[in-house]
Amino acid sequence: MARCHKMADQLLACRAGVRHSDAWAALARIASLAVAVLLTSATEVAAGDNSPAGTDVAVPSVEELATPPQKPADARESDTRESICLIVEAAARDANLPLEFFARVIWQESRFQADAVGPMTRSGEHAQGIAQFMPGTASERGLLDPFNPVQALPKSAEFLNELRNQFGNLGLAAAAYNAGPRRVQEWLAGTGPMPEQTRNYVYAITGATVDAWAKAGGTGKGPPSAPPTSCRDLMALLKRAPNPFVAELEQHVELAAAKIWGVQLAAGFDRNRALAMYSRAVTRLSAVIGERDPSLLSSVMRSRGTRAFYQVRIGADTRSEADDLCNRIRKAGGACFVLKNRGVSG
Repeated sequence: MARCHKMADQLLACRAGVRHSDAWAALARIASLAVAVLLTSATEVAAGDNSPAGTDVAVPSVEELATPPQKPADARESDTRESICLIVEAAARDANLPLEFFARVIWQESRFQADAVGPMTRSGEHAQGIAQFMPGTASERGLLDPFNPVQALPKSAEFLNELRNQFGNLGLAAAAYNAGPRRVQEWLAGTGPMPEQTRNYVYAITGATVDAWAKAGGTGKGPPSAPPTSCRDLMALLKRAPNPFVAELEQHVELAAAKIWGVQLAAGFDRNRALAMYSRAVTRLSAVIGERDPSLLSSVMRSRGTRAFYQVRIGADTRSEADDLCNRIRKAGGACFVLKNRGVSG
């Protein structure tokens, strides 16, 4: 019972840290009912053993009743996604953001993973949590725990709304969320570049280039909005939708290695999945990889039948050049290994 009271206290404290929207109230009511049921069941069993004498019917203990059985992993994951969706919807509504826009931002940031940790930056810090707040930004925004979605998502939506008001539209707000407001200001003033990773980020979220959003300026006009949908439907669509970054990447990928050595970053039997793995790696490691174009190699592994096996590599002219690049990728938190490309003389 003490455990149940602790759960109730945690739920009430959690509720107090967010805005009093309908979603929070509904979640709290459901949680309160669940705790009440547990308390009632535990009290009834503690009052006495009502099982018939001489039978083998086992009456569960108070501890067993107070501890719910473990759900299968897929069911727990579904419950987590459902909870995240409720918070995303409420946060977007409270900040007056289009749900699709906000959900796409969070999808690009963390794939809705509350425990996500970004790669180390030049300052030695990592972006943290579902909304990928840097520690300094989290402190400025009054975010106590970036890994708590109940706290982080409303703060993220609030920040995006402020950036929209500052820059005039959602596209530039997304750019500022990714690259930082000062970098966007410098780019608009013509005194600094717009990172390629941020360009890809804005296009993946909005379907329009950051240059188009800059031309739109304070009009706030962008691509036509999609019909309203629920967060759960949107998450399913995002998982199935093609990644614009991958589509653009394919334009630069060669189907044969042009250099003797290669630094392999991704591989798999599914071509699109291998490219998606590479796109995620290059997003995290853009400072190390730079503008290098990858090569896409395909081969048949006899032990796996006739299916093609795809490998995405960055070419290098020498073994030492490849080793140096791979070492820098590893220091930045990435994974790689060096291989000699077949069919290339040298």
